[in-house]
Amino acid sequence: MTVYALHIFDRKGKTLFTKRYAATKQQPSQDAEMLAEQRKLIFGMLYSIRELMGSLTPEGVSPSLHSVKTGAGTLHCYETISGLRIALYTNNNPIMNTIGARATGADASRTAFQTALKHIYSEIWVDCVVRSPLYRPEDIQVEPLEGRDNNNSGRFDIKSTNFEAKLDAYLKSMPWFR
Repeated sequence: MTVYALHIFDRKGKTLFTKRYAATKQQPSQDAEMLAEQRKLIFGMLYSIRELMGSLTPEGVSPSLHSVKTGAGTLHCYETISGLRIALYTNNNPIMNTIGARATGADASRTAFQTALKHIYSEIWVDCVVRSPLYRPEDIQVEPLEGRDNNNSGRFDIKSTNFEAKLDAYLKSMPWFR
C-alpha cells in the first residue's frame, strides 16, 4: 500500500503538520503550490462531508467519518474531541481490512488505519507536541511560505520536537506502509 501524505488540521482548518511520503516529479515551486491546494481541498472535503453526515445522522448518534474512497485514492480520517483532524491519504489497495486491528486486540469493526491514526494522535502527537512545555495551540508555526517574513520568534515549531521522527518510525513499522 502506498501512503501519499499525512495531514493534521486544527478545528478551524489551519494546517498544523503535513508530511508527504510519495515523491512527485514536479519542480519544488509547483509542488509547494500543489500541496497547499491539496491541503485546502482535503480539509474542505472533510468539513463538508462531516457537516452532511451530521445532518443525516439520527439524533443521539454521534456521526463519525472513517474514510473516503475515490477513484484516485482513499483518505483515512481521525477526528479528536478537540477538533483536531488527522488525514492519511493512501492508494486504493484492498489491504484495508482488520488485520492490524485484530493484531492489537481492537474492535474488529475498526480498520488498521483507524487504529494507526488513533495511535498517532494519542501516543505520538500528545507525547511529542501537546506535552511540550513550549506548546500553546494558538502559536503553532506552520511551514513558512517563500517570500513572507519568517520572523516567528515565540512561535512553537513542531519540527523542533521529535514528532516527525517518531511518526516516520511508527508508519514504517506498519505492514501496509510503502
